[in-house]
Amino acid sequence: MKTRILNLAVLVVLVALLPAMLHAQMAIRQPLFRVDIPFAFVAGGVHLPAGHYSVYHPGDPYLVVIEKDDGRARAMAYVHPSATSPSESSTKLVFNKYGDQYFLSQVWTEPDREVHQCFRCRAEQTLMAQAGKPRLVVVAAKR
Repeated sequence: MKTRILNLAVLVVLVALLPAMLHAQMAIRQPLFRVDIPFAFVAGGVHLPAGHYSVYHPGDPYLVVIEKDDGRARAMAYVHPSATSPSESSTKLVFNKYGDQYFLSQVWTEPDREVHQCFRCRAEQTLMAQAGKPRLVVVAAKR
C-alpha cells in the first residue's frame, strides 16, 4: 500500500513538473515551422482554437508540441515515424475531419523528410468507429 501511494506521489510530481520542463526547453529551441490553422481542432486529446501556431520537437523524437503564438493554448501529441517516407518535399499538417470536427493526424517536416503519425485520442477513435473513414484536410506551413 505504501509503495502504491509513493508511486502515485512521484507520478503527480512528474506530471506537475512536465509543463515547466517543456517550457524551459522550448524557450531555447526554435520552432520547426509556423502554421495558420483556420479551424478549431484536437491535438493530443486537447481542444485548440483556430489561430497561428508554432510546431516544436522538444528534444523527444516521439513528441510534437503545437503552441498558439500568443501562448494561450498548447498541446503535446505523441507521434511515431510513418512507415513510408514522404514522396514530396513539404512541411504541413494533415487533419482527419469527421463532420465538423478536426483531429491532428500527421506532421510533415521538410528538413528531415519525415512524416510523424499522431496517435489517435479516444474521442477520435469513437468518431472513427461511428463515422468510418475521415476526410483528410491539409494545412501548409508558412514560408
